[in-house]
Parts: sequence; structure tokens; C-alpha cells
Amino acid sequence: MPQLHHARMLTGLVALVLLLSTALGAAPAPAAARSVPSAAVDPLEAVVPKPDSWAPGHGTTRLRDTARLEVDRRTARAWTAVPGMTRESDPAVFHRPLEAVARHAAGDVETATGLRMPVTTTPGTPRAAVRVGLDGGMAGGLGPDGYRLEIGDGVRITATTAGGVYYGTRTLIQLLRAGADGRTLPRGVLVDDPDTELRMNTVDVSREYWSPRELTDVIRQMGYLKQNFLVLHLDDAEGFRLDSPRWPGLAEPGYSYDRRTIEKLDRTAAENNVSLVPAFEFPAHVSPKSAYFHVGMADGPREVPPGFGERDTGATRGNTCTGYSYSHLTDDFTFNLMNDKALRVSQRMLDEFLPWFTSPWVHLGGDELPPGMADCPALQQFLARSEEYGNVSDAAIDFLNTLDDRVDAAGRRSIIYDGSEGSTDRVELDRDIVVMDWTGDGTADHLAGYDVIVADSKYFYAVPARDIRPREEEIARSWQPPPSDAVLGWGMHVWGDDLGWAEGQWLESLTWRPRAVVADRQWNTTPRSAQEFATLPARLAVVGKAPGYTGTLLPRPTGNARPIHQYVMDPAFPPGTYDAHTPTSRRGLRDMCDLSGMTPLAVRTTAAQDPQEGWIRQVDQRGYWMGAAGLPGPWTMTARVRLDADTPFLTDLDGTTALSLGTGAVTVTHDGKTASFDRGLPPGRWTDVALVSDGQTVRLYLDGTPAGRVSSTAPLPRARLMGTAQPLMGLAALDLYAEALTPTEIDAARTERPEAACATYARP
Repeated sequence: MPQLHHARMLTGLVALVLLLSTALGAAPAPAAARSVPSAAVDPLEAVVPKPDSWAPGHGTTRLRDTARLEVDRRTARAWTAVPGMTRESDPAVFHRPLEAVARHAAGDVETATGLRMPVTTTPGTPRAAVRVGLDGGMAGGLGPDGYRLEIGDGVRITATTAGGVYYGTRTLIQLLRAGADGRTLPRGVLVDDPDTELRMNTVDVSREYWSPRELTDVIRQMGYLKQNFLVLHLDDAEGFRLDSPRWPGLAEPGYSYDRRTIEKLDRTAAENNVSLVPAFEFPAHVSPKSAYFHVGMADGPREVPPGFGERDTGATRGNTCTGYSYSHLTDDFTFNLMNDKALRVSQRMLDEFLPWFTSPWVHLGGDELPPGMADCPALQQFLARSEEYGNVSDAAIDFLNTLDDRVDAAGRRSIIYDGSEGSTDRVELDRDIVVMDWTGDGTADHLAGYDVIVADSKYFYAVPARDIRPREEEIARSWQPPPSDAVLGWGMHVWGDDLGWAEGQWLESLTWRPRAVVADRQWNTTPRSAQEFATLPARLAVVGKAPGYTGTLLPRPTGNARPIHQYVMDPAFPPGTYDAHTPTSRRGLRDMCDLSGMTPLAVRTTAAQDPQEGWIRQVDQRGYWMGAAGLPGPWTMTARVRLDADTPFLTDLDGTTALSLGTGAVTVTHDGKTASFDRGLPPGRWTDVALVSDGQTVRLYLDGTPAGRVSSTAPLPRARLMGTAQPLMGLAALDLYAEALTPTEIDAARTERPEAACATYARP
């Protein structure tokens, strides 16, 4: 992809540039724009990502309410003006016609600023304050995503493709927002072209389901910050999220996406210059698929009808590998590489699901085969009989190469994670496959000759439940992409390990800012100064979120004395996530509504029968992850607890807000302040505890009796539930309310637990 590196200041050429601006058609539009002799916003300091170059003019231009958006009639129906550029030659370039881009931009301008600009293709419109057009002659200096924004008496955005014009409109919207009145723009010429072709972001929707609204927010924000490559991780041990009537039950309804939903998301992505890349997993990370099609390492070769449940697959010690998976995962984690049926199933799945997406890219997974598989006698014998394979990696890479043939036949290009390709003996990974390097920077010797996408987990992984976050300052100031044409792009991953049922909007609230840091460097790879990094949050606050971005929606306050979250202690695994793990890892705590909890790996937390309480949970200090934003007051938390040591109990992600239970005191922590009640829970016996907030004051009740009040504005934490190390905390009931219960209602809830009434959410 052509790249252009402009000088940061072109002050000596200002007069010439403004003359060219007029020649290119930024003609005066007195009815729609006027010059304002006041201090102007500097796009190099205001726009995110930082533009390539800006030549300032004199003063500012204010768009009037009568402004129109004029589309160049000659190129209105075209997506490119570059000679020889076709869909086949440049499949990664977005193909929406210019007029469609312009109409979408006009709607976004109105959403962002309130300025309504009718779109016209009539040339010379007197009130056309903003003009857009394509110019193939710019191809020698600008790539397909580059653009030129000229602001004089009017505004003109020119690019070689409609996709480039789209990015110019994102800059225009940010400059309008940065102005004092949402109408005023600095005069000058901005020339901008990305340094990175594939500006990636990955969202893991397998380990926890994200709603279409939440994904739409991600897509819009990516487009707004000029990112163009969203890898949608739909397939892993915890869930397969594409719901096809061809295989009923494989994807759980209500926690998956049907074809109509995917196609709508795909259209939204195209409108925002984002390629929605379907990401599957083969031949590992496949637990639900293995169990449904009966092709896991513990399954034999016999053909049986698909569906969950036991089947006689003809498994023997000679054709299966039982007990060679990772210690926390069942044998279904990996396909049986000795079984041809696993490959046939995978090919049929690609045939079914690839037409749902328009992206020219497909991710096939490919990493983290359990190393213990090499010790399986049946697999060892299989490899010994084979003339093709020398080790397990050979079999895995051949599996992926065969799938790549299917992908290639569909006119797409395959991507895999790095892993087995570096340890093969006889089989080489097909050279047309792109390797996404998550363990390094794409420069490992065995990757020579392959196109790569860098996703270095040391820098770019966000795994909230494991306290892994992108290294924002290093990404902004010092990290450098490898200087190789083989590096197609780089970017960030948002993973949901150990979360299970966390809200996508909660994960988005944690990761949108580091994604912005990444986006800033993807577009313009010049390292940022300390000041530029320090001021980025303020710049983001000024330009705001993408037009149409909804953000975090909170439950509406209730008045029915019924909980919006009610946790059930029996051992049943909650719906919405596939149970792929052994009994001491990733256990679920079922909410009757929509916020179940999940334990991390290797815990002592378990369900148990108590002679007095029935089913209870014995909760260790690592507890359960829920994953939702705190609920501002009014709120109520009621629980039945047996405690012998202090615990934070309910907390936010980093523990800065917490409702802590102890035998000496109950405390509420928020905004660096801890308020303490004089009373604690009696050690070693079951106690009904309630905390009630009106938004300013929190009241404590023990066994229905008032036990004090403290001043605190703490929200109700909904990110994490924590127990105690030794002995384990007993939990017999936990209910969360979006209202402040009265003393009478608290006492009544002790004798008859009210039925849950799941939350409704207020849209902005």
C-alpha cells in the first residue's frame, strides 16, 4: 500500500496551498460559510488519530445552518478513481460509492453537531459549504485510505477512493466538535494517509456474548478513529456464536447471531469502512463443535447424528486420545486429527458461514494444540503409519492447509495464529496464509516469506480478568512496528478469559481508550511525545465518541421490591456459555437474569449441600467474575452469608469500589474513601446482611435489624464477587436491586425471597 510521510508543518507553502485549494474547487460559498478572524483549532493537536500534515491558513470558516454537501457528479457513483483498480485487484478497499459515503457522513454530522446538510449532486450549488469528490491523479501520492481536506471559503474533501473520503469526513466531524460552536473550522489544508494498511482490533464474543448493539458501538468507534479491520472471534471452547438452522442447538439462541444479524452488522461495518472478519478455531479451541459433531479427541470415527449428548462413535484406545488435553479442559478441546470426519465437518461449516460475511479475510485459529497430545499412543501410532506427517504439528498444519484451499476457492484469504507452523517436520504452511503473530513482533525466522499481522500479547492484549492491559504509554511513545512490507498491519485483542457472562458494554468501557491509543499510532506511526500522550484523554473528550455510539446502558430504577439479579446456588451451569472445563475451573454461578458469574481457573469454589440452607456456594478468595458497570444509587444488596474472615465481597474491576464484609466491621469504599460501620457479621454462622443506598447514604441491616448508616455515594459494584481463603465463605443467597428497599421490605425478603424481575435498560 503506498505510504506518504509529509513534513509536519508546511508554513512556507501556505500561500501556494491555499491557491491550489481554490483551483480545486473550494469556491466561496457566502450563504453557507464565512471567515471568522479568531484563534483556530490546530488539527495536529485536536484530531485522533493525529493527521499526517497540516498547512494552516488565516482565520476560520463557520458553516451556516443553510450549508449543503455537494457530491462531485462525475464520481458520485464510483468507489474509486484509480485507473486499473478493481474489486478483484484490491479486495480490501471498500467498495461503497461516493454518494452513499456522503449521505452517511451527512447523517453523522447532524448526529454529532446538529448541523443538517442536505446532500446534492448538482454542481455549483450556492450553499454547498462542503464538497467531496474522487481524483485518480492523486494516486501517486495518496493510498486508497488517504484524503485531502481543504478549508477555505468552503470545505473540500478529495481522495482516490470513496473510503478515503469517508476518513476525511471523520476528521471534519472531529474538527467541528473541537470548535467552540460545532460550526467553526480552521482554515488550511490537511493531507493525511495511514502508515498501516490493516488497522486491527479483535473482540472475543465466544467466551462471552456481546449484543449487536454493543458490537455496533465498537464498529462505529473503530471507523471514527480510522481503524478498518475487526476480527470477530466467534468460536472457542466457551461457545460457538453463529446460529444456523442447518445445525440447531450448536449455537445457543439468545446468545448467538443468526444470518440476518450478521449481515446487518456487516452492512454497518461497511458503512464505517470496517472489514468484519469472521474468526473460527481449527483444530483446537473447538469444544462445542467437537461435542456437537462428535469429532473430539475422545470420539471414534463412526458417523452419528449431530447434537449434544452421548453417542456411540466407535471409540477405542487405538483411535482416540483420552486424557491428553490441558488439565483444565475436557478432551473435546481439540478435534481428533486421526478422524477424517473432523475435516469434513470443518469444510461444511466454512461453506455455510462464509457467505454471511463480505470480508475478503477469514481467520482459522490454529494455535495452542495441547502439548500432551504428542504422548497419546494412538496418535503416535497414527503418525508412525503416515508417510506425510512426522509430528503432531504436521497433522495440524495439513488440516489448516486443506481448509485454506476451501477459503481460497471462496475468494477469501486465510489468517491463522502463530503456533504449530514453527514446529513442523514435513509439512509447510501454505505461503498464501497470513500469520497473526500473538507471541512476538512478526520477525521470527520461521515467519520469513509469510505476510504477518502483529498482535503481540505483551503489548496489545486486554484480558481484564487476568489484569492484563495494553501498555498504552509504550504503544504511544516507543513501540515500533517492524519495518517490513510483509507486515500488513497490527493491533489489539480484547479477550474474555474467565468472564463467561460479562457485559460487552462493560468490556468496551474498559478497552475503548487503549484502542484509541493503538488507533492513534496505527494511522500515524511517528512516536508520540510525553505531552501528546498525556493530553490524549483530553483530546478524546473533545472529539467525543463516534456519532450514534450508545455506550454503557444502566438498569432503570425499579419500585417493585424485586431484584434485577438473583443468584441461584445449585450446581447447574448457566445458559449462554458452553461448559468446556473440568470441575475445578470456570464454574458458573447462575443469575436468574443476565449477569451470571464465572470462577477463574484452578479454584476451590464449589457448590455444596448444607443441612440448614440446602444448596450453597463455598467461595474462595478468587471468587466469581460477573463483569458489569457499577449501579448508582438507589440500590440494595441482600445476601445470606457464613463468614469467618474478612472479604471485599462485591467489588469493581480494580477494587477501588467495594462492599466489604468482615467479622469486625462492614465497610463501603469509593473514591479513595472508606466508610466503616461499627458492626460486623457474627463469625461462623449464617447471617442475613443487607446494604441499602439512596445515593448519598448507605444503611446496614443484619438479620433484618438496622445496624447503622454511613455517608457514601458508592455505586453497587457488579464486576466481581469474592470469598475467603480459609475457611471458605458460605453463600446461600445473593440478590441485587435497582432501588432502596424499606426496612419492611428487607424483613419480608428474609422470610420469602422475592422473585426476580430482570432489568430494563434506559437508552440515551
